Amino acid sequence: MRFPITLAIFICTCFALELDAQTAINDCNVFDAGPNETWTHVLTAVTMDDPDSGEQQVLEINVSSLPAEGANYRVVKTVANGNWYQGDPVPLSIGINTISVSATAFQRTVKFQFSDGAVEFETLILNDEDINTCTASEGGTAIAACAFFEVGVNESWPFVLTAATADDANSNEAQSLEFVVSFLPENGADYRILKTVANGQWNYGPAVALEIGLNSITVTEVSFARAVKFQFSSGDVEFTSAVLNDEELSCGSEPCEDANENGVCDEEEIDPSFYCGTGTEWNDVEGKCVALPQCTGDIDLDGSVNVSDLLLFLSVFGNDC
Repeated sequence: MRFPITLAIFICTCFALELDAQTAINDCNVFDAGPNETWTHVLTAVTMDDPDSGEQQVLEINVSSLPAEGANYRVVKTVANGNWYQGDPVPLSIGINTISVSATAFQRTVKFQFSDGAVEFETLILNDEDINTCTASEGGTAIAACAFFEVGVNESWPFVLTAATADDANSNEAQSLEFVVSFLPENGADYRILKTVANGQWNYGPAVALEIGLNSITVTEVSFARAVKFQFSSGDVEFTSAVLNDEELSCGSEPCEDANENGVCDEEEIDPSFYCGTGTEWNDVEGKCVALPQCTGDIDLDGSVNVSDLLLFLSVFGNDC
């Protein structure tokens, strides 16, 4: 008796998890209409009426898409005598663009102008404050749901992000994490820096409270190879952007190739007939291996009974006359 063989097919789940919603400058009310067709949109950082307007102004815009012809920004500001100074055009690039305007001893107005409203961005940080009111802040991703965070050492620090290990060639260089928090648990949450020192021992930094908006975490460079990690006290913290050493981190894997759209990654595909034993074949309709059809007189297994079967029989069992 022959028994059918049941196949177990493991499905490769393919997904991509986006951290941020993309917003076009055109669609964001944080930007005002610009002065002309060359500079179509403007973002006001500070006005002369602000008593702190002489302080440094920093804009971080995380660009996710650019028009085919590219786009520029420039800084426009008033100088000591009240006249306007117009900076040179600077091309925007995909990723984080950090625009800084140095401090002055006088009050002034500072604006950032953009040449195209089709520029799309994911985060918008002005002077360490998340001003991206174009999208809902609750659209972030929880640390606990993000693959690049590993399980921590204990309940106090349940999640950890590894920035560098001692095996990395550049582990001695400065390590930085730009972390835009969109939600905090009711009791707040902390981070701390964990790193090895020259003798290989671990150094545990103090706990620092996370804040809504941009959290810039920097570990200074050293002259020796070392490991650097960032620990977090809660997996419920939600964030909209995480940039480690100028590289945007992604929480999920890219979608896999599935040419036949059967829900199985092509690289995981195995010809089902591989599992069929001698005397069986794969049946697509039944989804299993089935016994080969047999005909009693078909000795040479060519699918029919004819003279060739008789000749084969005689060649094996016949006697010389």
